[in-house]
Amino acid sequence: MNDNLEMDDELQKNTASNHGAVVLGVLSAAMFVYVIDTTLMNVSISALVEDLGTTVGAVQAAITLYTLTMASFMLTGGKLGDIWGSKRAFRIGLIIYGIGTTITAFAPTIGFVMFGWSILEGLGSALIVPAINTLVRANFKGPKRASAYGLLFGVAAAGAAFGPLIGGWVTTYLSWRIAFGAEALIVLGVLLASGLITDAPAVIPKPKLDFVGVGLSVAGMGLFVFGILQTTSRGWQDPLVLSLVGLGAVLIGTFVWWVRKMEREGRPALLHPSIFRHRSTSAGLPILSTQTFAQAGLLFLIPLFTQSMLGFDALQTGITLLPLSIGVLLTSTLTPSLGQRIYPKYIIQAGLVLLFIGGFILAGSLEDATQASDMALGLLIGGLAIGLIAGQLPNLILSGVDANEASEASGLQGTAQNLGMALGTAVIGTVILSIAMSSIGDGVTDSTVVPEEMKSDIQSAFENGLNSADADSVENDISAAPADVQDELGTIYNEAGVDGFQGAILVGGLVALFGALLAFRLPKQKLPGDGGVEEAVRETVRSPTIPSVQLEMDDLSRSQSP
Repeated sequence: MNDNLEMDDELQKNTASNHGAVVLGVLSAAMFVYVIDTTLMNVSISALVEDLGTTVGAVQAAITLYTLTMASFMLTGGKLGDIWGSKRAFRIGLIIYGIGTTITAFAPTIGFVMFGWSILEGLGSALIVPAINTLVRANFKGPKRASAYGLLFGVAAAGAAFGPLIGGWVTTYLSWRIAFGAEALIVLGVLLASGLITDAPAVIPKPKLDFVGVGLSVAGMGLFVFGILQTTSRGWQDPLVLSLVGLGAVLIGTFVWWVRKMEREGRPALLHPSIFRHRSTSAGLPILSTQTFAQAGLLFLIPLFTQSMLGFDALQTGITLLPLSIGVLLTSTLTPSLGQRIYPKYIIQAGLVLLFIGGFILAGSLEDATQASDMALGLLIGGLAIGLIAGQLPNLILSGVDANEASEASGLQGTAQNLGMALGTAVIGTVILSIAMSSIGDGVTDSTVVPEEMKSDIQSAFENGLNSADADSVENDISAAPADVQDELGTIYNEAGVDGFQGAILVGGLVALFGALLAFRLPKQKLPGDGGVEEAVRETVRSPTIPSVQLEMDDLSRSQSP
């Protein structure tokens, strides 16, 4: 009899273990596709420009719109998970994402890429990412939950590390369309296997969606970032740019007023401003945006530099980015526990300063760069810095909030990350073209070698070269000129391009330094032990200032509507 009971217990344990492995495999596949997606677009800039007959500015707009869509709807996605149920939200997100990546794979124009990738995949991600966190909590308990989060974090880090290399190889030897088509097949597989996932407990009472808050936040952030993106072609003093940025700022201010009003009246709000009473949140979120601003700048400008200035293909670009990716992988996986022994604010500050140093070294290496290894040191240092920050800051933000605010803090974290990336891509691209074209204009105008009748045409040709991310097109445009003029123009183009990219890198570095200054506001506290956020929640529940209430740990990360 006892033998039979032991056999039954062993069978149940094996079944539970196998079920957990399958669930984790499904969620990891979804996380991997999400992480690898952006890196794929960055290394494929020149291929998209050539295949779709578009410009770098249009691809830049698509990348910015993708991150902006996620930033705008991440809070909404988390709230819809509470309303619909996390499993249902996860599945709906997969369907939207799968449709988007399929449209992108067959896109005939950049407009279809913006609709399929930037909007539909962005919306799908805004539903998928918050749901993954909640579904892990529902399907794993105790130490297994910590292991599950660790594995997901490792998958995300691996995706970031090897995404550029995988995407570069597929784009170079097959097609960027094949890469997006493969994503659609993986998403379909995840969707079919999602029935094996146990849903999270329902939120009671079921929250309601604040439609006014959604509209104000989406319109405000959208107009603000879109206005900044327009500076690439219009400049910073253009009336349309000023109007878009100003109107976006007004709408963001109105959104803040609205959610404060809703919270004050005890009505459902998209965001509860009282969460910013925690210094880890109010100080941590702006710092997170500065880090992702600088990070997005590197991920956009290095592929653009290698393809427009050095003539690299997508695979060579992926190899160039490998030191950055390896640096992120190393420190993001090996250093998170440092925050239990050293105050995270100091680690974060060190990481932001190191990010500036890496950018400074990288900027100096561009002048004589001819191959990937010439940029390796600066990229490696930048990657180590990004991973160092990523290993501390998100955990610090989440560990500082109350139990019933963890879900909203997670949504805010996603918003801050993606908003920083959207602004970084928009601003960095604008800086590159502004500085480079100004330098080209000065160089061509002041040249005594270039004939006067060629100067205006040459400036247009150089601008097209930068906008198409194609070094060969510039050589073709000046090939009919005399040898001495070709040499002069080649020197002007290369020096101006380097000036633009160096200026853009330094702008990202200065933003990182600004983040280091902001980090002085972070609380002087160490991170919780092995239990992470869950351990911090237990400490909050034990606190004598909190009424003694029995709380289910599975529900702690889910927001409660007023």
